[in-house]
Amino acid sequence: MKKHLLQVLLAMALLSQACQSTSQSEKTNLDSTLTAAGTSAVPPASEAALSSRLRDIGLTTDSDWRGIRLGDAAATVKEKEKATLFETDAKHLGYTVEFANLESIDMLYLLGANQTVSGIEVDLYLNDAQSVDAYQTDLKRYFDARYKATATAGIWQGDRGQTITLKNVSKGKDYGLKVRIAGSTSA
Repeated sequence: MKKHLLQVLLAMALLSQACQSTSQSEKTNLDSTLTAAGTSAVPPASEAALSSRLRDIGLTTDSDWRGIRLGDAAATVKEKEKATLFETDAKHLGYTVEFANLESIDMLYLLGANQTVSGIEVDLYLNDAQSVDAYQTDLKRYFDARYKATATAGIWQGDRGQTITLKNVSKGKDYGLKVRIAGSTSA
C-alpha cells in the first residue's frame, strides 16, 4: 500500500513539473511572438474588463451603452440600436433584447428637449441570484476600468460629466440589475 501511494505521489509530481514546463515554454513563445510582432500583450483597461457576457449584451468601450453616447440624436439611436423597439414618444425610446435562456434587457434612452439622449436606463431581468452576481461582477469591473469610482459603492463618474449607477434590484424570486447613466444636467 505504501509503495503504491509513493508511486502515485511520484507520478503526480512528475505530471505537475511537466505542466509547469509546458506552460512556461508556451508563455515564452507567446511573449517572443508578441515582441516580434511589435504588439502589446496588455489591452487597454476598459477593453480588458469587457467580458464575453458584456460583449453579448452589446457593450463597447467607445460608447456609454451599446454604441450610444449621451448627447447622441434620437435618429442616431434609431440607426445604431439593433434591439427590438417596444416604445417610443417625444421623451424616450425603449428597446428590448431577449436571450435564449429567458433573460432579457430593456433599455430606455431618455430624450431631452432637443431630441438628444440625456440619460440611459437599463433593466436586466435575470433568472437567479448567480446570474445577478455574475453580471454585477462583470459590470463593476467594466465600470471600474472605464470611469472614476466615487465614495459611494455602485456609483461612477465619467469624464464627460456623466454619472453611472449600478444597483441590484432583486426582490424575492424576481432577479435583476438596474443601470442608470445620467448626464451632468439630467435628473
